[in-house]
Amino acid sequence: MKGRNILAMAAAAALVFAPATTEAQQAGSIELGVVGGYTVFDDEVGIDNAPRIGGRAGFFILPNLSVELDVTYAEPELEDQPGWQGRTFISHELYQARLLYTAWLGDTERLGLLLGAGYSYDHFYRPRRVASRGGGPGGLLGFRFKLTDLFSLRAEATGYYVPEDDDAFIPRPSTFNLGAQAGLSVILRDRTETVVEQLPAPPPDTVTIEREVEPELPEGTPTQICLATGENVTVYITPQGDTLVGPRRVNVADLGPGVAFAGEYADGRDWFVNDEPVDFDDLEYVRSGGIIGLDCADIMQVGEFEGVPLFADAGAERPFETLYVPVRPGEWQAYQTDLAEVRGQDQQ
Repeated sequence: MKGRNILAMAAAAALVFAPATTEAQQAGSIELGVVGGYTVFDDEVGIDNAPRIGGRAGFFILPNLSVELDVTYAEPELEDQPGWQGRTFISHELYQARLLYTAWLGDTERLGLLLGAGYSYDHFYRPRRVASRGGGPGGLLGFRFKLTDLFSLRAEATGYYVPEDDDAFIPRPSTFNLGAQAGLSVILRDRTETVVEQLPAPPPDTVTIEREVEPELPEGTPTQICLATGENVTVYITPQGDTLVGPRRVNVADLGPGVAFAGEYADGRDWFVNDEPVDFDDLEYVRSGGIIGLDCADIMQVGEFEGVPLFADAGAERPFETLYVPVRPGEWQAYQTDLAEVRGQDQQ
């Protein structure tokens, strides 16, 4: 066949030399293919219908959505022969750029409906006396049949409209050209293929019935402890002195270092270990007495020191004589200041 069809040969070579790492279409895949078809030209163009051949290239934005370009070549004969300079045919290239959607039919995803829309451009050349070059909207309707995850066949009907152009060197009337085309495509994707291994089904007629019997909760005496958050929680103390927590009454010793009560505590902090005073409201408070237990209803939070909350007696007013520091859950340390000395300084 006369003329230039390099693109068609390149697409055919891509099908032959496609790398072994190709796989089914998905986002990022590339489609290459060869196309053969037939164009039915509008009577206004002045040329006979003709076969065409070419290639296509596409890029998948989504698994079912791609952007592609078809380029085909034909040599339609002139209706009025001989033409300018004795020509009996002209050269015609058709460029079709479109957005293409594949709607798979059925669960196997072997047969898909193709819907495309975009822009088409007529390129006439060689000496001619037919309508000038031009372009306009085009569409595609067809089917894709997947032979393998690598190859697929496509059969499509196309159509494109080119508006009139009275200002061209050869005035062009509005035309609507139809066509049919089919081709073979390959999907290229440079990624490792994911292999899904299906496990065998379990043996039939096998019924397993299990019954869980809730164990009895361990015995313990309910006790309220006050946390650094200012809230009372209930724990259980066994006759052996173990502490049980939670709805299942789990031994704190069994939980190990992973258990944590809400709130921030002074135990292990340098200022507490070194018996340093607590500074609060421009007053200095020093440790007073030993570890005690408190009811959260009897105290209120008034501030914090080094990230540890400070509490005072509920209803007490500033300046406070005694502050309470949470050492561990349920254990508190009192700190006191000499208010008589402070008031004496205020009177001077």
